[in-house]
Amino acid sequence: MELPLKVEFTRPLISVQDMVNFIDKGERYLKKVSGELSDEELMEYLQGIILSPDYQREYRSKVKEESSIIESIILGIPIPEIFLVRTGGDGIQLRHVMDGQHRLTAIYRFVKDKFSLTELELLKDNEEFKNKKFSQLSKEIKIKILGSHLSVLEFEEFSSDNMEIELFKRYNRNTKPLEKHEMSMATYYSNASLYITNFLNINMEEAEKNKDGLAAKLIKIYNVTNDRKNKQRNHQEICIILSILCNGPNVMYKDGVEIADKYLEERAEAYKLKKENDLHELKNKFNKFNSFMITLSEKVEYPFSTAIFRGDDRRSTKFHTGVSMVLATIFYYFEVDLNNDKLLLEIQEIVKSSPLGDDTYNASSTNMRNLMSYLYKKNKVFDRTFEAIKFRNNLSPDLISVLCKKDT
Repeated sequence: MELPLKVEFTRPLISVQDMVNFIDKGERYLKKVSGELSDEELMEYLQGIILSPDYQREYRSKVKEESSIIESIILGIPIPEIFLVRTGGDGIQLRHVMDGQHRLTAIYRFVKDKFSLTELELLKDNEEFKNKKFSQLSKEIKIKILGSHLSVLEFEEFSSDNMEIELFKRYNRNTKPLEKHEMSMATYYSNASLYITNFLNINMEEAEKNKDGLAAKLIKIYNVTNDRKNKQRNHQEICIILSILCNGPNVMYKDGVEIADKYLEERAEAYKLKKENDLHELKNKFNKFNSFMITLSEKVEYPFSTAIFRGDDRRSTKFHTGVSMVLATIFYYFEVDLNNDKLLLEIQEIVKSSPLGDDTYNASSTNMRNLMSYLYKKNKVFDRTFEAIKFRNNLSPDLISVLCKKDT
């Protein structure tokens, strides 16, 4: 009998010291990845562990819980098995953490001196450990911790996209179920997906340091919050924008969720085949689009909200996916003069010509076919003359054919 899934795995023992080194490699990879890597870089990231894949929930352990894990290691009490999954991208054998993220993070943070042992249970009366960081422990205890071995269940790279998420669901039956877009994030891994994650994380960090800097402006524009980021809302929204910027509007997908899912799927497939070689071009397009959005934000506080065409309204959602799709579509089809005084007025004119500007429209605001039908067929936006924007004449014949078909 041929089984639907073939799961291959090994059960190595990995020392804490090696685990920390592997996580260091994974952390460096997350920050440095930029497409094709040299042979020297391949060796630098080899066997790296990605501590927090996109489908893992935000790390929220308390120091007391972290300390308990370290106490177990010191006392020689086995901690539960760690589940890793191999993924072969860029010629590297990286590993993702499927289960055990909190345990590994606690160990990694302690060895890196990020917290002191607190509220120990079995060692609470031992002054050698009270409120001590790793660097403050004796040489013997440091060696004991670093030399301790963790039990690992390591899966080989899966042959199909749905295998990892299926196993993840099975090993996390008792946790809050993932939402649909979180499932997609878990299933489809690529350099583009990683780039979006880094864009959000790095800009959030920079925004904390400089409240008036570029990063802070971008975080506000995209309405990036810890809650929205942890639930992958921001990631999904940027996937939709990048899909339009890189591939143009696809009118065959029913809504924004499907656009994001298909974009992630296509990027993951290219990544697996080692054909995802356009990351530099993607970043360039996104950077230019962000310059466009920053220019609009000088006139409208939240340019991705309906305020972009309806005027300031504190009740409006700060990020409206339908608005983002119209703006990305404009940027795909038109060259934009950021210094022209009429830019905002002309952008408002086009947004009002979309379904968003029709008070009688009651279908999905993220339906790309309806959006393009309004712009091309109903309101003939591409036939108009503007001053701040210039049509690129890049409407594809196939798209025009679809839009001109009579409704059946």
